[in-house]
Amino acid sequence: MAITFLPQNRRQKYLLLLFGVILLGALGVFWYRFIREEPLPPSELLPPPRDVQIDFTVFQTPAFLELGDPRPPIPVLLPDEIGKPNPFAPQGGGKEATR
Repeated sequence: MAITFLPQNRRQKYLLLLFGVILLGALGVFWYRFIREEPLPPSELLPPPRDVQIDFTVFQTPAFLELGDPRPPIPVLLPDEIGKPNPFAPQGGGKEATR
């Protein structure tokens, strides 16, 4: 197995690229630490919240009192009526669906 060395020209390209990456990283750190502006705290960005006033008199109006329950009643099922013995059996019944 032969040991190959990078030619001088290729090595200089890689070193120049490495130097460029290090330089960009250093400039980024310098900008982040010293030049960028600090963001404003959240309390200065938003106005203070307003008081919420809820008018509950709407629940005393005759139109609201005439409304009924919009949901149908839920039927009470006995334990024998819940499910089927084999949940993978077809719906039609037959031997597979009996207990």
